[in-house]
Amino acid sequence: MKKLIFILSILLLIPLLLCAKEYDITAANSAYQEQNYQKAQEEYMKFANEGVKNFELFYNLGNTYFKLNDLGNARFYYEKAAKFEPLNKELNANIAMLMASMKDKEEVERSFVETLLRKIYYTLSINLLGVLVLISFIIMMAFVVILIMSRSAILKRVVKILLVIFAVIFFLITVTEVMRIRDFYAEDSAVILDETVIAYSGPSEDFPQVFTIHDGLKVSIEKYDNDWVLIKLPSGSGGWVLVNSLGII
Repeated sequence: MKKLIFILSILLLIPLLLCAKEYDITAANSAYQEQNYQKAQEEYMKFANEGVKNFELFYNLGNTYFKLNDLGNARFYYEKAAKFEPLNKELNANIAMLMASMKDKEEVERSFVETLLRKIYYTLSINLLGVLVLISFIIMMAFVVILIMSRSAILKRVVKILLVIFAVIFFLITVTEVMRIRDFYAEDSAVILDETVIAYSGPSEDFPQVFTIHDGLKVSIEKYDNDWVLIKLPSGSGGWVLVNSLGII
């Protein structure tokens, strides 16, 4: 029981730590509104460099870099913002607009079922899922107490059914919460930051070149080898590029 309570506490604590730092981006927002995008970028980055992590900051950075025509960093911060609000309409519209401006076309097609499942999976925030995990656990424990204390056979029968239902709910919410936290901290994808990047068939420039890609493209990370990383393109092709040419999401 103590272990379970500890795990529940961690599931609640992690989401609350995601936006723990306080900050004031009034000056950065003012610079952006005045179309002084270079100053806005510098002001926003002060907070990013201090470890502030939330949707608002990353979304604003993405917009600022987009205005500066830096597609690599714009996509990078948009994708970081998407970890907080993956279904945000304005964010996804901006990502689609950016993708239309990229040299490398990135096809993203989802079936109706995939789209529906994605919406269900991301509808509730990580914070809300953590609260629901705790609430469903408390309700389960209350039912257990009623089972132990009650002498009514009918009441016990009803409570047993309700206990099973809430146990299933508790399990599903907990699994979803764990998966969402894992996805949030996963570093298995990246964005090409350099304007042009050459990929090689091995972790060195001595290997043959396999393809050339450009800033803004989102890729999957397969494995590392010192300063090199094996990436996988949306098309399925793979190649080795230098780590410093990527922004790890």
